[in-house]
Order: sequence, then structure tokens, then C-alpha cells
Amino acid sequence: MTTELPPPSGPPLGPPVTATPPQPTGAVPSPLMAPALATTGQPGQPGQPGQLGPAPRGRNGLAIAALCCGLAAFVPLVGVLAVVFGVVALNQLRGGFQRGRGMAVTGIVLGALGVLAWAALLAIGIFAGEPERDASGQVAPAQSVFLHDLKAGDCFDGVPATPDAAVDSVTSRACSGAHEAQVAAIVELRGGSFPGDKQSADLAEKACSDAVEPLVRDDVTDADLSYVYPDTALAWRLDRHAVCILAATSGKLTGSALK
Repeated sequence: MTTELPPPSGPPLGPPVTATPPQPTGAVPSPLMAPALATTGQPGQPGQPGQLGPAPRGRNGLAIAALCCGLAAFVPLVGVLAVVFGVVALNQLRGGFQRGRGMAVTGIVLGALGVLAWAALLAIGIFAGEPERDASGQVAPAQSVFLHDLKAGDCFDGVPATPDAAVDSVTSRACSGAHEAQVAAIVELRGGSFPGDKQSADLAEKACSDAVEPLVRDDVTDADLSYVYPDTALAWRLDRHAVCILAATSGKLTGSALK
């Protein structure tokens, strides 16, 4: 006799489940894992962070120029170049692809200090003005004045120790008393562009010799002719005049050496 069992009650059990065997160690990860590995490591070096951008490529040229100009800011107008180069360099360095921010900032600071120093000197020269003079036009004695503010016939102390030494501020003296030197003439040097230091000196020597020789008294034997001339391109552009000076050879002069 065959006995039939009744069908099972309740919901169907669903499709049969197939077990997935475990993957062996070292298996290739699924595609979903690939982007994560590509951003967290370099090929052949898992686990090490990769570079997010290019490394800086050397120093910025304008930053170097700004620093060099800042160190030479004692030369007129070079400080302005240092500031300009430094500002442009900082703008170029914003991308982070070059180095040199410190040099650019240093150049700007040094350049600004140089510009301020020259501006102060210029202001002093402007506000100093002409030296005081008496009713007859003679310069008042014992004033600290700029040599180029003196006129022909004025006497002063402050002749440089050597012919090539710079002379700027001198002390005015009455020509009737003892003095080291006297301005004999002020002559203009002819020519175009700056001829150079030596050529400018030669032009000043000839121009002063021609101008002063007929002006000196015949009995003056204790004075030599010297001159102050523009010895740089900037000085040549600003003032192309030479100051012709009669300086005592020893001791001091008394009275005017001019006729």
C-alpha cells in the first residue's frame, strides 16, 4: 500500500541557495575597490600617499632680481626697481609652482627703505634752500651749505683731503678772513650723453682752466685749481656744471684770489 503525504503547509521556501566559495588570498579586488587604491598609493607601493600636484620648480627670477636691487638700493632709483620686481614676483608666486617669496619680500623692504632714504635727502636739499647773504650779496659766514649752492666768488672751508674724495656740504667763510678755498667759476660742460668718469673730469679740467686763468690775481701763488664735476650718468643728467675751485696749497688763504 502506498501512502501519500500531504503537501507542506506555509509559504514556499524559495529558490535553492548556492554557496560561494571564499576567494583565495591575493585575489584581484573588485572594480569597486580600484578607485580607492588608485588615490591612496602609487603603483608598486600600496599604502603610501601619492602626490597631489607638481613640486615647486626652482626660484622665481623676478624674486632674485628684487633681492639684488634691494641690496643695491643705495644707488638712486634702484630701490624703485626692487619694489616693482618684488610685487610682480609675489603675484607670480601665488600659484605655488616656484619658490622665492622670502627674497621678494626682502627686496621690497630694502627697496622701500632705499627710496625713503633718497626722498629724505632730496627733501633736505630742497628745503635747505639758498645760503643767507648780506646786502652786498656776500655769503654769510659759518653756514653749513651745499657746495653747488655757492656762487662764483664765495669762500668756504671743507676742501676734501684727496682729489677724488666726494664733497657735498661745506662751511661758508668770509673771504676777508681765513678760508681754505674760493669758488672761482661755475662752467657748463658741453656734450651729449655721459662720456664716462675720466672724460667728464678732462672736460671739467679744460673748461675750468680756460675760465679761471684770466680771473686770478697775478700775485696769487699759494692756490691751486681744482674742480667738482658730475662723475655719474645720473649726476650728468641732473646738473652738467663743474664748480671751479681755488684751494690753498698749504694753510689758508686770506682775501679774495680773484681780480
